[in-house]
Amino acid sequence: MNLLEVFEGSNDLLEIPEGSQLFAEGDPGDTMYVLLEGSLGLTLHGQRIAQVSEGEIIGEMALIGTEIRSATAIAETACKLVPIDSHAFKLLIQHMPDFALHVMNVLATRLQSADEKMTVSD
Repeated sequence: MNLLEVFEGSNDLLEIPEGSQLFAEGDPGDTMYVLLEGSLGLTLHGQRIAQVSEGEIIGEMALIGTEIRSATAIAETACKLVPIDSHAFKLLIQHMPDFALHVMNVLATRLQSADEKMTVSD
């Protein structure tokens, strides 16, 4: 699924400069994001766990399993993001089943990667 094509015409953009924190581990979360431009780094307990690139989603876990951010996201470059709140998320899942599958795939991949990195560091 190409999220850039789906969200490129969005009027609801969030722009953050390089080095800015989008959210922090433990923060309340009610929004996920589609990264239209730029790059974000994800850390868990201070350890880098992933890089998020253009066309990818971030913050999805706060909308699915918990309302608490499970990681910290910091802009590695200037970024443009489309925020998706819980209402919009539910609409997207209902009307675009491929979006739901995409989110599940991202979640599974990130959880597996985080688990592998934590296991290696033990």
